[in-house]
Amino acid sequence: MRGKPKLAVYWTGGCGGCDVSFLELGPALLDVLSQVEIVFWPALVDTKRADLEELPPRSITATLVNGTLRTEENVEMVRLLREKSQLVVAFGACAHLGGVPGLANLASREEILRTVTGNGFRLAPPPGGDAEDSPPELLGAARPLADEVAVDYTVPGCPPMPSLIGPFFEALLSGDLPDPGHVFAQEQALCKECPRTREDRKLTKVLRPHEALPDPQECLLDQGMICMGPVTRGGCGAACPKAGMPCTGCVGPTPEAGDPALAMIAALGSLVRAGDEGPAAFAAEDRVLDTLVDPLGTFYKYSLPVYVRARRAA
Repeated sequence: MRGKPKLAVYWTGGCGGCDVSFLELGPALLDVLSQVEIVFWPALVDTKRADLEELPPRSITATLVNGTLRTEENVEMVRLLREKSQLVVAFGACAHLGGVPGLANLASREEILRTVTGNGFRLAPPPGGDAEDSPPELLGAARPLADEVAVDYTVPGCPPMPSLIGPFFEALLSGDLPDPGHVFAQEQALCKECPRTREDRKLTKVLRPHEALPDPQECLLDQGMICMGPVTRGGCGAACPKAGMPCTGCVGPTPEAGDPALAMIAALGSLVRAGDEGPAAFAAEDRVLDTLVDPLGTFYKYSLPVYVRARRAA
């Protein structure tokens, strides 16, 4: 690789936490920045779309895109960045799987806009208004980055942790990148790196995190909290379970798990099994599972746009 790698970072429909996550690299960030040339990063340097348009095709070594695709402008920008870049990286859960904003796919575009704007709801510019002064057109559904452009690598998480960001930059700067399609996280489940003690217990009630003070040593799932660790990639060091919060699945499902909801429902089914089969046993199991609040928001917190395609897209 001749000269410094040229780096671009772009933020689409997200909270901005992925841009801030770079700071968690600490002093190592200074080392990374000294070895790259930033050519486009609106959150950090004063670069405009016009500057990006003037760059030759494939002149950017790597572009890291964070955020879900939510507007027509988002789509235009990621297409442009794909054209200008050798590598495109889905950085964070929103770009990877659609993220928390993707839960809005449970409503139509019109329902979302009407809820936000009330009586001011409109999809077109006001009478006599300039279309260029109007907000970007909202897509019918939130979409992950790979729905629109080819993605070479993924650095997952909400936001990505240093343990996931660091290996990507090490590979990029050394020129020793893995095969395209690689996710910079573990293929094995997060439970493998969680220090909490797991026992074979029967789940009798589903608890939300604020409803109990968890035992600091015992598996959170054994304590009745829905921890997505059994079906979620490791690599984050089980940061949330160590702090007493169940894993919510931000790093994405393991290759073996696939659809995180189906995999987690199968895991819960074994935990609530009442023993003998029959109507009475099934009813008892259903009563336990019925205490789960917001199943879609729990099992698909970050991945609904991938695994549950919008049925009411405008």
